[in-house]
Amino acid sequence: MRTVLITWRPFMARVLLDWVASRGDELVLLETTQGREALRGDMWKAVLDQVPFEVPGVVARHTAEVAPLVESLEPDLVVSWAFPHLIDARTVAAARVAALNVHPGRLPDYRGPNPMWAIYRGEPEIDITVHRLATEYDTGEVLAVTTLPLDATPTPEHVFSLWEAATGPTLNAAVERVLSGEAGWAQPEGDVEILPLFAPADGELDWDATTRTLLCRWTACTMGGTPVTVPIDGARRTVRGLRVVADSVTSERPGTVLSSLGSDHIVAAQDGLMLAEVD
Repeated sequence: MRTVLITWRPFMARVLLDWVASRGDELVLLETTQGREALRGDMWKAVLDQVPFEVPGVVARHTAEVAPLVESLEPDLVVSWAFPHLIDARTVAAARVAALNVHPGRLPDYRGPNPMWAIYRGEPEIDITVHRLATEYDTGEVLAVTTLPLDATPTPEHVFSLWEAATGPTLNAAVERVLSGEAGWAQPEGDVEILPLFAPADGELDWDATTRTLLCRWTACTMGGTPVTVPIDGARRTVRGLRVVADSVTSERPGTVLSSLGSDHIVAAQDGLMLAEVD
């Protein structure tokens, strides 16, 4: 199938490119963007660096700018993942088979630009959902869902590994349903919360939480681009790394620093000891 990919994150670009290659499909375009102003950086360059030489890659502020090009390529599939702008109607309509979006969250519960809230809230499971693109964010018919158990001590690397393993098979299941004539499962209508990006206060953690809560919140914020801080010796320090070193209840008061070596500190949490690498 002739396929157009739309993404602005390098990890998602690699997973989608691998998926297209695994199917033997023809990639005809990869569209990216510089991103939202608050998160703007050079990720689009790393996205384009992965595109095969013979395939055009374009940087657009909004997909409407590229819609005429997409139409001219006559794609069978348009597939997006982690694109910060609404995909315009012309781009969606250009897909001869289906226009799909990969959403790493359960719908409609975790609708919006930040499905990492499921991790932040300490859910025992996370989801990869593939749905049809629609006129509003994350509202199209659901075609396939894969539910994944979240590790007891989650890290960004763990979550990325889950996404990488599940995305291709979930997309394949969605495409097969489309080809068999299935419309998908309509999402409930009504007032559904659109979960926002993390605010700075969401990254301000305290040691009186459980070790899993701290790890979930650090992982979610780190993946969402929000700095995480914790109190160390009376000052808030930015966390670069966090892991559990002992998961038994300690008699030490939460926040007590038991030892320090350079930027590494072993600190008591509610139900165990954690190693925090801080700036």
